[in-house]
Amino acid sequence: MEERNLFDRIHEALEVEPQPGAYERLRIALAQKRIKPQRLPAFPMRWPKLGLRLAAVMTVVVLAIAAAAAFLVTHPVADRETPADSERAIAAYKLMLYDDYIKIPDPGIESVCFGSQFAACEADVSLRISVANQIQNDLSRFQPPARFGVAVAQMRHHNALQITRLNAVLAASRAQDAVGMDRSVAAVVSGRPWMDAMFTGILRSQQGSVASYLGSMNIEKRSLDLCAECQDLAGPNQISCTGSLAPSCLTLLQRYAAQVGSFQREIVLVAAPSSLVSRDNRLQLDLATADTALLTMGEALSAGDQAGFNGGRVSLQQAMAAANVDAADILKG
Repeated sequence: MEERNLFDRIHEALEVEPQPGAYERLRIALAQKRIKPQRLPAFPMRWPKLGLRLAAVMTVVVLAIAAAAAFLVTHPVADRETPADSERAIAAYKLMLYDDYIKIPDPGIESVCFGSQFAACEADVSLRISVANQIQNDLSRFQPPARFGVAVAQMRHHNALQITRLNAVLAASRAQDAVGMDRSVAAVVSGRPWMDAMFTGILRSQQGSVASYLGSMNIEKRSLDLCAECQDLAGPNQISCTGSLAPSCLTLLQRYAAQVGSFQREIVLVAAPSSLVSRDNRLQLDLATADTALLTMGEALSAGDQAGFNGGRVSLQQAMAAANVDAADILKG
C-alpha cells in the first residue's frame, strides 16, 4: 500500500481533514525518527514475551501511529464527538501512549551512572527526565477511556515518583556523590518494571469475553494466594522488618509488588466484559490502593522510616483484604 493512500485512509477513519502540507511534514519527521530495538519488561513474570516494537516490523504501522498521535495533539480525546470509550477512542489513546513509550531510553542507566562517570550520567538522566515529564504531561492532558482510568491514574503516580528518583540521581551526579548516585540509580531501576508492564498491558489490551476474563482472573488470584513472600510481608504471621531484617523485607516487598503489578496488568490486558465492569472497577481501585501502599513501604524502608513503613503495611493489608473479596465476588458470579 502506498504511504499516501494509507495517510488518507487514516484521516478518513478519524473523520478529520488533513491540514495543508501535513503529509509532507509527516514524511520528513518519520525519515528522522530512529527505530529502536525491542525492549522487554523487567518484571520477574509469567507473561509471554511481548512483540510491541511494531514500528520495527512495518513502516505502515509507524505511519499510522504518527498520524494518529499528530491528530491527538490538536484533537484531545475528551473533546471529540466520538464517545471516549468507543473502539476508535481506545485505539487513538493507545497510539498516543505508544508514541510516548518508544521515546523512553533503553535500560542502561546502571552502566552509565556508575563510578565517576558524572558527565555521562548527567546527560543520560537529563534525557530520561525530559521523556518522563512528557509522559506525565500526556497522562494528565488526555482523558483516558474508562477501561484504563484506574491504571492511568496509577501510572501518573509511578511516573511522578520516577521523576523524583531521576532528579535525585541528577543531583548526586552533579555533586559528584558516587554513593548517593548508586543509591538513587537503584531506586530508578526498581521502579522501571511496573511502568514498562503497565504500558505494554494497555497497548495490548483487548475486550475479554466472560470466559477469558474469568480465566485470567482465576490464574492471577491463585498465584496471589500461593505467594509465600506476600504472607511473610503482610500475612497473619508477618516477619519484623526492623534492624538487620530490613534487607530481607526489601526482597519480600519487591516480590509482593510484582504479584500485585501482575494482577493490575492482567485485568487491563483482558478487559472486563460489560456485565462485570463495575465489580472489575472495584478490584482495580483496591489493587491500586495496595500498590500505593507498597510504594509507601518501599520509600519508607529506604529512608529508615519505620513508622511510615508500618503505616503502609496496615494500608496494604486492608487493601488486599478488600481486593481478595472483590476477586472472589467476581469469580463466584
